[in-house]
Amino acid sequence: MRHTNFITGVTTPDWAPVTRRLGFDALFQDFADGAAARDVARRPIFDETAELKRRGFAALRLNGTTLPELFALARDLATADPNIAHVFRNHFFAVEHHLKTENHGFSRHVLDLARANRMFGVAFSEQTTSAAGGRSQIPAAVLEPDGDGYRVSGTKIYSTGNIYADHLFASAIDPHGAVRQFFIPTTAPGVVLEDDWDGFGQRLTGSGRTVFDRVAIRPEDLFDLPAADPDAPYLYHYTFHQIYLTTVISGIVNRVLLDALNLVRGRSRNFYHALAERPADEPELQAVIGRIAGYRAAILAVTDRAVQALDLAWQKAATPDAQRLSVAASIAAAEAKVVVDETAAQLASLLIDVSSGSGVSASRALDRHWRNIKVIAAHNPRIYKERIIGDHYLNGALPPTGAFF
Repeated sequence: MRHTNFITGVTTPDWAPVTRRLGFDALFQDFADGAAARDVARRPIFDETAELKRRGFAALRLNGTTLPELFALARDLATADPNIAHVFRNHFFAVEHHLKTENHGFSRHVLDLARANRMFGVAFSEQTTSAAGGRSQIPAAVLEPDGDGYRVSGTKIYSTGNIYADHLFASAIDPHGAVRQFFIPTTAPGVVLEDDWDGFGQRLTGSGRTVFDRVAIRPEDLFDLPAADPDAPYLYHYTFHQIYLTTVISGIVNRVLLDALNLVRGRSRNFYHALAERPADEPELQAVIGRIAGYRAAILAVTDRAVQALDLAWQKAATPDAQRLSVAASIAAAEAKVVVDETAAQLASLLIDVSSGSGVSASRALDRHWRNIKVIAAHNPRIYKERIIGDHYLNGALPPTGAFF
């Protein structure tokens, strides 16, 4: 995925057809040009996300963009700056989720907001003793009666993208012990979005805390979607999240190859004991570039395979094949993750090998690729996936039904 201007010697992304068709290519290139400087200065991406919303990015799936095209756009955006791509993950999942119940009143409301280019965040994760990702977690946030409505107080963690969002989906427990979900603007009094994320990667995603300090919740802010048929087969809706994250990493790998090409071409001298005077003619450097390019091709292929499996599963969600295809998509997503998470980090390390001393400048921020890959991968560690894939192939075991599949 590259285009080389052999006059300037600079290699830039060859954006996906959908990116060019929708006119995002120049904007993504602007994002790419400023990505290193933003990372070094730790400058939040408010302007970038606002411009994307202004151009209808939040409403892509409501305006004829297919699911594979959405993932192609996400990859291109991650090639430019994975922070920007990542903050839209929860938004796009919310849109997909409510498209499945678009005739329900609340879903219509959510989708109308998306059409108006409003962006959604989520506030569900908490620091509790419950196992991460389980389907029956009890939130610690509490709804207290207040007139006809409630007041909610509590602290949520891992709030990726919420500082850029316009509305939040969140959860709390009511006085009767029932888990309730609510939907409110991020500007509601008492909502505090803290950019206190201290991870060494994805520094600009605002993945810190969301604090509710006696936030007023009206009865109409509470919502319930139609209950699932208890006799229907389980479908793995959260597969979207896993493939989206893997797609973001694949975009970083695109950037690794581009940076490697530009670094080698930009080096004017080689080591005295090298085999070629010009670094671009050095066999060892050519071999490393070839390795990065080859593994990048495999990463894109295995990720696209998972995207196609998810697209097919969602198209057939109302057919007798629904569960089989949903399981296949979940397994394909897990297989992609196992391959991509490990290989991508190795390629990011190889970038430093080809750069020599010219690549370790803090202003270039080339280390951000490895840091971002490892932090994104840590959302759902691959070491828990390998056993489940093996059990599936050996014994026909189904993947777990929680949030990470």
